[in-house]
Amino acid sequence: MAVERDFPTREAMRDPIDDIRDRAAIPEDLKHLLPDKWEMFGDVAIIKLDPRLDGYEREIAEAYASVLGLKAVLKDLLGISGQFRTPTTKVLVGTDTVATHIENGVKYRFDAENIMFSSGNVEERIRMAGVKCDGEFIVDMFAGIGYFSLPLAVYQKPSKIVACEINPVAHRYLVENVRLNHVEKLIEPILGDNRDLAGKNLADRVIMGYVKTTHEFLPVAMRLLKDGGIVHYHETCPNELLPLRPIQRIVDHLHGGRAEILRFKVVKSYAPGVSHVVIDARIFKPS
Repeated sequence: MAVERDFPTREAMRDPIDDIRDRAAIPEDLKHLLPDKWEMFGDVAIIKLDPRLDGYEREIAEAYASVLGLKAVLKDLLGISGQFRTPTTKVLVGTDTVATHIENGVKYRFDAENIMFSSGNVEERIRMAGVKCDGEFIVDMFAGIGYFSLPLAVYQKPSKIVACEINPVAHRYLVENVRLNHVEKLIEPILGDNRDLAGKNLADRVIMGYVKTTHEFLPVAMRLLKDGGIVHYHETCPNELLPLRPIQRIVDHLHGGRAEILRFKVVKSYAPGVSHVVIDARIFKPS
């Protein structure tokens, strides 16, 4: 039996970067410098540009916006910095930089000009969606816009997630994302420093999704955790010190207790010779 099929045309199979290079109103000898990778969140994109393209930023951004159907294009200047994990960007095209990004069925709304969203953490966000935590009381110490709290609440059945965020802008989007994903009964967004969270021995699980100085907050996590509770501890560490340093930092805060290392995983490369890692550890407190 003959079957008729429509095959994609050569034009339909073209890589978007080919169309971008065609449309970019810049000298031909510079078009090979146009980035073939970018971060795209809904209809907002962030690109990194070679310094040799500095005089053509607007023309380049217009080409990306046209081909990819974007309302805004931003240039990544210095990556993420500061306590609030704020991106340093420049808006090249568009005025509305608020994006609604859907990943694994979870909606994340945020202003890409002021709020970070690491595409390199996608596997970890998806993994958290599969962490069985039925009936658990969970504390997310560095909630951001809900990077890890939202997947847990959408796909699992915790009794409650206390999601703490010190950045008021990120907290505002956290509150909005809780509504967008219809998990108001599960997530309690809190604006403030997690070191000010009251109580002890109350959490079945603590999420520490932060980098660089995460170890400084381990005393808070240990105070909040119940005996036998689990901590998801993130850290950036020189590769030659893995996995010992992050494990040792957890051990140093046990004060006579013990830790069962359930999982060690490299999340992504953070910088040359430095990795972002996560350790899942069950904490047994001293008797």
